[in-house]
Amino acid sequence: MSAVLFIIYLLLAYFLIWRTGSRHVNGVSPLRLLFLFTVKLFYAYFFLFVYTDYYGGGELTADAGRFFRESIILNDVFYQSPRDFLHFIAGWRENPELIEHYLSATSHWNAGNQFLPNDSRNVIRVNALLYFISNGSVYIHFLFFSFCSFIASLDFFQLLRKHSKVKGKWLIVFVAIAPSIAFWSSSIIKEPLMITGLFILMRGVFDAINWKRKTWRILLGALFLIGFKPYVSIVLICALFFYLIWSRISQWQVVNIITFVLFGFVFLYTTGGLQKMTTVISKQQEDFMNVRDGGLYLDAGNDQYYYVYFNNRKAFDLHNSKAVLQRPVGAFLMDIDDNFTRNPVHLDAVGDTFHVAVAMDQAGSGIEVTTIQGSFPTMIKMIPEVLFNTLIRPLPKPSQTWLQYPAFIENCCYLIFLFLALVPARRSINKKEVRMTCTMALFAFFVLLIVGWTTPVVGAIVRYVIPAQVGLLAIILIMIDPQKLKATINHITRRS
Repeated sequence: MSAVLFIIYLLLAYFLIWRTGSRHVNGVSPLRLLFLFTVKLFYAYFFLFVYTDYYGGGELTADAGRFFRESIILNDVFYQSPRDFLHFIAGWRENPELIEHYLSATSHWNAGNQFLPNDSRNVIRVNALLYFISNGSVYIHFLFFSFCSFIASLDFFQLLRKHSKVKGKWLIVFVAIAPSIAFWSSSIIKEPLMITGLFILMRGVFDAINWKRKTWRILLGALFLIGFKPYVSIVLICALFFYLIWSRISQWQVVNIITFVLFGFVFLYTTGGLQKMTTVISKQQEDFMNVRDGGLYLDAGNDQYYYVYFNNRKAFDLHNSKAVLQRPVGAFLMDIDDNFTRNPVHLDAVGDTFHVAVAMDQAGSGIEVTTIQGSFPTMIKMIPEVLFNTLIRPLPKPSQTWLQYPAFIENCCYLIFLFLALVPARRSINKKEVRMTCTMALFAFFVLLIVGWTTPVVGAIVRYVIPAQVGLLAIILIMIDPQKLKATINHITRRS
């Protein structure tokens, strides 16, 4: 039954893409669009392979697996109480007792209070609703998410083709199946719906279309961004404020960018927002460092933990959230809300039992980063390190997984083509395109900063920088002159 459903939905997706291409996408044949969507489905299959067979040992793992399993738990609420299910879907009356009763087995939904809205819940909601029509087939979920982001990429293409000298048949290739963007937007996590919102919102803001077509794109795109990546929506709002207002102050966009950044700093400083922003980013970095390091957090009473290194976890017999000390081991005593003040202690009372507050595996791609510890000057000093980690890493190492090589090569391609588009193969662009590319640059830069400040795990960095890659890709495609690029390559090859 699941296979039949998948084939039906696949044929429906092909039909909708063919019809969309025939009616709304000029300069590209519907057959090419069907081919590109098929390639995108291979990305989805590759994602499944990586997180099921390569990392998961036959079971879908990481966020994709957890989101899918927790969506099943939420879907099951419908059969116990349709009314409570609708409350969860709509976000109404989600009191702790209701969550504990139905969703105590979840981790993403039942994650406690957060500074920004819990976007993980929205992904679980979407997958729980899809579960009604998917017959439990994860392949149908992947198909749906891949289709949404692909259709949105056609909208983004419609914007870029008006501002790019790249031929339409190649432009659609770069937009629809750029490797990392296509890989992550073909999953069942937040990225596909975030990319969907980003693509259609950008067209709504930047394209010269009528207000009716602008309005629904801006509203729907904003809804998707706020729902599935709130911090990306905040960054985009800042960048669009520059585009709509600040970029018009002077004809020199470099001056506009400098004064915009200075204005933002003064505004945050005088309103107290700078310290609040620093605290939030610092706390996020602390939380992610815990994910990187793994280990055991044992309840020490008085709102304190004993932290035990991941490599020393075998000193305990772990069972049902209990840890029984088997041999003396070093640990650190720390307050629950302060990760950096850790006092070394020695646990030597063999046989003592501790409650395991948190148990985490060590991240396989963790890196050392400068710790912020609530200091904004430290964040500024970190910027070169942040840009290196987000634009260059992962650095190839024989001891690491082979998946590092495609990501490293793609990063190098972005930097090389960005240089070519800005220097030897740059085309002359009009004032609106200058404002657009500067806005894209600010958006990408701010995303890279946030990701680099908060994320000490390379495997997460390559995922979180996807919105920045959209901005960089747009800059390259708008600014590059294919004829100058060809001449530059010919010149280099002749000299070599």
